[in-house]
Amino acid sequence: MLQSYFPIYKIALKLEELRRTAEVLKTHKISLVDSDAFHTLLETIKRECPGFGFSHTSDMANRILIRPRYESYSDMFSDLTHLNDSLSYELEKELVFRIPPERKDYFERNDLFGPEVSTAFPSCAMDIQKAGSCYAVGQEDACVHHLMLVLERGLHALADKTGVSNQQANWQLIINEIEKKLKSLPRSPDLDFYRQVNAQFGFLKDAYRNHSQHAHDDPYDMEKALSILNHVRSFMQALAKGGLSE
Repeated sequence: MLQSYFPIYKIALKLEELRRTAEVLKTHKISLVDSDAFHTLLETIKRECPGFGFSHTSDMANRILIRPRYESYSDMFSDLTHLNDSLSYELEKELVFRIPPERKDYFERNDLFGPEVSTAFPSCAMDIQKAGSCYAVGQEDACVHHLMLVLERGLHALADKTGVSNQQANWQLIINEIEKKLKSLPRSPDLDFYRQVNAQFGFLKDAYRNHSQHAHDDPYDMEKALSILNHVRSFMQALAKGGLSE
C-alpha cells in the first residue's frame, strides 16, 4: 500500500531548522522557545516514525525525552545531528515516490467524486480512491481499470432500477437487455433519463472499457487518464443526481 511521507518530510524540515539554529548558537544558553520546540519535535518523531518502520529513530527520540531538558544549544545540536543521521539512514532503505504538485490532491482522496456519489454508491469508495491514487503516482492503466469498476456498479444500478438481471459479466448483454426493457415502459421523464444513461454506457464500453480489458498497442497516457477520470466522475454524479443508487 502506498503511504504518504508528508509527516516525515515535515519532521526532516524541522530537524534541519533546529539543527542550524543550535549550530549557530552553540555557546549560548538554550531559549525556552527552542527548548519547547525540540521537545515537541521529539514527541512527533516518537509518535510518527513507527508507522513508517523507522523504529531506531523513534527509540532514539524516546531516550532523549526521558532525560532532563538541555541547558545549552551545544547538547541539543549533538542530538539533533544524531537524529538527523538516523532518520536519513532509515529513509535510504525506503523507495519513495514523488507526486507532482498538480497531482497531489488526487492521492488517497475519500471524496474525489463528491458526497452525492459517496452516498448513492458506497461500494465504489475504494475503487474511486484507488483510481485517484493511481493517477497521482502515474499508473495510468491502473487508474482507468478502477474507473471501469466504478462504472460497472453504475450499470448494475441502472439494471436493478429497470428490473434487468446484472449477473452477466458482459456489459453489452446487460445494455441490450436494459434497452429491450425500456422499450416496454410507458413514456416519462425517468424513462428518457434511463435511455440517455444506457446509451452513455454503450459509448463508455466502446471508448474505454473494451480498451482497458484487453492488451493493446496504444497505452493510456496521463492526459487521457485524467480525461477519463473527469468523464467518469461527471457521469457518476449525473447518475446520483438522477436518483440511481445501489
